[in-house]
Amino acid sequence: MQYTLKRITQFVIIFFALWGGMAVSDEPRLQRDGPIARDYINKLEWMRCSVGQHWENDTCVGEVLMLSVAEAQEIIERVDNLDGGGWRLPTVKELQTIVSKVETRPDDIEPNIDQKTFPNTFAGPYWSVEQSFYSKRYQWSVNFFNGQRYNRFFPTQKIAVRLVRNYKIK
Repeated sequence: MQYTLKRITQFVIIFFALWGGMAVSDEPRLQRDGPIARDYINKLEWMRCSVGQHWENDTCVGEVLMLSVAEAQEIIERVDNLDGGGWRLPTVKELQTIVSKVETRPDDIEPNIDQKTFPNTFAGPYWSVEQSFYSKRYQWSVNFFNGQRYNRFFPTQKIAVRLVRNYKIK
């Protein structure tokens, strides 16, 4: 009886230690490494700054450029060799992995993204690489103000851009 009670007590202590640790854990899902954030789950590397900004003193500095899809593709061609290359526009699904919460009516004007990982992010729409399947004249975007995805922008309209690339273990 005493041995069984001891085992149950150990189990309860271990259970609450593990469960409590998960509840209060604020470990980021993304590893921050200077201007790059690595997502090992989805095998992606994100530029922590939006296009137009640059990494300085552990934050993103400068103005976010608003670009059309064609202008974004031109920027991608220009930075092809930057830090290993392979940069591209993300898919909608990839963009949604960095949304912190989805709201229908946001409570504030802060962007819905981990601001420690992606500082000074524009609280508005960002391009994805995907064309709308509803109408080929629209392009998908994800809005970091409310976390929603939309397919209502013409590719010629100018909105924000964040680049991503596939992560390869070196």
